[in-house]
Amino acid sequence: MSNGADPAPDSLVGLLGAVERLEAEVQAMRMSALAQSSFELDGRTYGYHVAKGNRTWDNERAVEISVGWAAVHSHGRSETVIEVGNVLGHYFDIRHRVLDLNERHRCVTWNKDILEFEPPLAPELVVSISTLEHVGHSDGPRRPEKFRQAVQATIGWLAPGGRLLFTVPLGYNPSVLGYLEDPSPQVTSMLFMRRVTLDNLWEQTNLSAVRDYRYGKPFPAANALAIVEARAG
Repeated sequence: MSNGADPAPDSLVGLLGAVERLEAEVQAMRMSALAQSSFELDGRTYGYHVAKGNRTWDNERAVEISVGWAAVHSHGRSETVIEVGNVLGHYFDIRHRVLDLNERHRCVTWNKDILEFEPPLAPELVVSISTLEHVGHSDGPRRPEKFRQAVQATIGWLAPGGRLLFTVPLGYNPSVLGYLEDPSPQVTSMLFMRRVTLDNLWEQTNLSAVRDYRYGKPFPAANALAIVEARAG
């Protein structure tokens, strides 16, 4: 007499295997299709960044990583770049320094709170991909003012003429929308993207069109993004 559950019938095991294979085939097709597609942002064409890591093929990372990496790559001087939030190092062989509050990773240079951090250099470029929206919202007791403070802090690090480029999702942290409606005077550009298909295609839009977008609906994760640039005086 058996004391445990009976093993699944062979037919059920076979069915589960078939479902897994079908899911893998669908994922591969979606990844391939997205890798052959592109999006337009401010008159420039970018390819989507497609990777299995963090399922970039199925979320906003497909757009953000392409934009962020293009900025770092075109800047060229990695010794003058700081990334806030360890993202690019998961996909590229990076040389720049990285500030991340919590992640222990070979690419992370400093594990410090952004508002307490004093960089040992004045960077010419600070880039941040879907990280700043967590400040004051996801890292402890809610402090809505910390998002704006974090943006101002990074602008304050910049060398004269230096550039901050950051991406943030809409509909996740209410403080983000408040900032976008009343940005810092150093902000020189605010661009917006929205997801338009289940297959993760995106298009450029404006703030009024995405102001009420929700995070996680109707598509997974972000359904709208802000790409913000600020310059030091």
